[in-house]
Amino acid sequence: MKLNQFFPFLLEKKILLSEIELHPRTHIAWKEEGITFYDERKDTFQDKAEKRKWVYLDVFEALWLLIVVELRKFNLDLKTIKKLREFIKEQPDFKKALEKISEEDFQNRILSNLPKEMLESIGGNTSRENIIKSLESNIYQDTFCTNLGIMIYGALITKTSPSIVIKINPETEEFEFIIALNNSTEDNLKEELYEFYTRTCSESTFINLPIVPIIGKLFENEKVFNHCFDYGFFNTQEKQLLEAVRNKECEEIKIIKHKSGDYTVNFSDAKEITGEEARKLRRTLGLKMYDRVEVIYRNENHLVIKNTNKTIVKKEQ
Repeated sequence: MKLNQFFPFLLEKKILLSEIELHPRTHIAWKEEGITFYDERKDTFQDKAEKRKWVYLDVFEALWLLIVVELRKFNLDLKTIKKLREFIKEQPDFKKALEKISEEDFQNRILSNLPKEMLESIGGNTSRENIIKSLESNIYQDTFCTNLGIMIYGALITKTSPSIVIKINPETEEFEFIIALNNSTEDNLKEELYEFYTRTCSESTFINLPIVPIIGKLFENEKVFNHCFDYGFFNTQEKQLLEAVRNKECEEIKIIKHKSGDYTVNFSDAKEITGEEARKLRRTLGLKMYDRVEVIYRNENHLVIKNTNKTIVKKEQ
């Protein structure tokens, strides 16, 4: 399944440039150097936004800019970053990727997730060769299908902890870019990854840039967190639970999930009462030491008071 089937709104421009704490001058400089995610576009909305100095980003743009911020910490030059930009905007070689997967995994994991319409269009021939041929003919330039889209998919959905590996080829002295899926459950991919890192660590100078912490940095930011709702990271029930929790100041929260799928949320709070106010309340409720009182509010004229007494019986000597 494609990333846009899970999160179709990731290309909506909701995130302000200021919310990712990138200075406008830096963004303009990077734009002039051609290293922002999208090529220069002359549309009315963008022109107006720039005049107001309000620049809105989608998830791909914001994530890429944070990647650039990390790489600049290593003083990676803009020319190399621009080449990386072209790499992450490319679509991966699906044929090569599918050929690496075992036949069992192909049938169980890939075939079962392909759209019904696609399977019907190929006449029921679900051989690996036929599926690859069909994918190659149906794939078109789509931001969700780029290398960056694949990494976001891995981070959010398959939990494969992807990273970008930037290494110097010892023979050509040129930079090479590789996507590593660091938490794959497939034995053959684990072995291949182990061999890759062993060889790379012993033979090359490289940078390993994990994507999960950068995505976390983006959406754990309080200024950006509200956009999680806009981008569909929470379903309706999760939204209701989060709103309930955010709107209550309490000491304890208990969430109970019922077989029906409904949730009950219980909020508990405690307040310390001392002095004369405490004495008056004690007399009103008839409290003694170790007593526990539960007050249930029915309406303005109806309260239920439940008094529980605790007694300690000491063991005879």
